[in-house]
This record gives sequence, C-alpha cells and structure tokens, in this order.
Amino acid sequence: MVKEVGGARGRRACILLAPNQSLSFAGNLWVFISLVAVSLGISIAFALAGAWMVIPFAGLEMLLLGALFGYVYMEGTRREVIRISDDRVVLDTSRGSLERPVYHTEFDRDSLAVLVRMGASPAEPSCVTFTGPEGCLEIGDFLTDAEKAALVEKLGHCGLRARKEQSFRLQDF
Repeated sequence: MVKEVGGARGRRACILLAPNQSLSFAGNLWVFISLVAVSLGISIAFALAGAWMVIPFAGLEMLLLGALFGYVYMEGTRREVIRISDDRVVLDTSRGSLERPVYHTEFDRDSLAVLVRMGASPAEPSCVTFTGPEGCLEIGDFLTDAEKAALVEKLGHCGLRARKEQSFRLQDF
C-alpha cells in the first residue's frame, strides 16, 4: 500500500508504505484457534484409538504454526515513512505499533538518486533504491510492482526523478 499522508505541498510530502494485510490480529487469532481445535480433535481421536504418539507431534505442529502466524503478522505490520522536505529526504522504518522507528536514515535531497531496477521480464519484481553519499537503501521491498510504480510516480510529483536501470551489475574492487 502506498498512501500519501497529509497531501503533497509542492516539493514536500509524506508517503506511507505498508504491506497489504488481509487479516487483523483478531482474524489471525480465530484462524489459529480453529486450526488448533481441529488438530487437537483429530489427535485426541487417534490417541483414544491407541495411537497416543500422535499427541506430541500435534503439539509441535501447533507450536510451529503459532510461531509462523506470529512471524507473518509482524511482517504485515511493517511501515516505511518517507518524509520529503525542501532539503532532506527522511526514511523511517518501524514494525508493529512502535512509536520510535526501528531504522532512521536521512538523505540530502540534492544528492539523492532514485534507482528503479526493471526486471528482464514483466513477471520479475522491480526494485526501488535510494542512493546517495549516505549509502544505498532499498525501499518498499514488500510492495507489488504496481505499488512500486505508484511510489515512483508520487516521488516524481515531489521532484525526485527516478532513473530506470535494466539490472544492477556487480563490480569487483
């Protein structure tokens, strides 16, 4: 999801990047509880029939499933906020409901280059990268190709032009 927060004001803007999250925490919890109930019901039925060794494996399965549900939910709460001002471009990355960003980077607007790597085929995902003297940083790696195109368009409206590359090349030093 690419969302402009507060509206663009000329060369200034605040852009929020977030992955599409189809289920809320409560929805994830209901799906997990349903799977636990079905798995435990089946494993108890087998245990009553004499195959009691099924219960520890069902417990391990539910433990792994719970860890995976938690991981997927936390990945779905990632946020990247791009604040564009007249002289700086600030990128803040956070997870969950944290007030403080997990990662904070500032780029000088005049020396910032936006590189867009286009795939060899339309099915290959593209890559949007901020580069400058401060370093090189990929943004919006969780976005779809259409959302990345919308991001490049919004950056263009703010005066940050993107340079499209066919591919990045490795160079030995």
